[in-house]
Amino acid sequence: MIRVYLEESVSLLLVSVITGMGFSISSFSRTEIRSVKPPATTQPARRYQPAPNYNYKWTEVHYEASRGNLEKLRTLLHTLDKEQIDRKDYYGKTPLYWAAYKGQRSSMELLLKHGADVNAQCKHGGTPLHAAVGLFPECALVLIQHGADVDLPDIWGVTPMYLAACSGQIECIHLLVQAGAKINYKNKKTGEAPKQLSSRPTLLAWLERLVREPHSLKHQCRRVVRHALGPARIPALCTLHIPLSLRDYLMFQDLHIPDTMGQGAGEHRTVDQKELTVP
Repeated sequence: MIRVYLEESVSLLLVSVITGMGFSISSFSRTEIRSVKPPATTQPARRYQPAPNYNYKWTEVHYEASRGNLEKLRTLLHTLDKEQIDRKDYYGKTPLYWAAYKGQRSSMELLLKHGADVNAQCKHGGTPLHAAVGLFPECALVLIQHGADVDLPDIWGVTPMYLAACSGQIECIHLLVQAGAKINYKNKKTGEAPKQLSSRPTLLAWLERLVREPHSLKHQCRRVVRHALGPARIPALCTLHIPLSLRDYLMFQDLHIPDTMGQGAGEHRTVDQKELTVP
């Protein structure tokens, strides 16, 4: 009698547990257990998860500046303050950094016109000039003319000059030298020049000569004036009542990218000795 009572109690307990798991039992006998599906109309609608976010805290300004969408970028910049224009992403990179990295010269000019920080550093110490010298001399020229610090290193001590040398960017090296950058293209540990320059004896000889020969007094005075003004006040040079030639000189309007016309894709340009002068 007690045994029958225990069997019925266990059976009832199993029924309650199994039913709660979505199954039904036709009786307490050993019958087949079948799955019970709710009616189709009662199933909740499938909720699709949004696409993973890989933009690392980019703002709309980051997007449009890196894409070169000038119309949208211009609209955004008219509604934002300087803090928002220089808003950094997860890695500490500003819209100006990404515009330089993508070679978007027009985006850079627009950002700089609205007061973007030309020397803003990311978490690793890289600046927009670091981003440009590896591939885009035109962008590097814009940054230098707007007051980019040509000697500012990242956290590993890498300067724009050394980065341009490692990338074999003759045009960028030429620009940096014209802007008064320190000649530090050699590896600090080995004392050797990057292999991208080792096959260019004329260029290496020029760089070695720059180390030995000082810049002209005129050039050094320009560097002192620009350094005293700082990037934020360099545009104010346009408002000074000084000779036009002097104003252009102070604003680095004489800087130029060496002519590469006639250079085929993938070819290394031979630097004309006339271009390799001490500024």
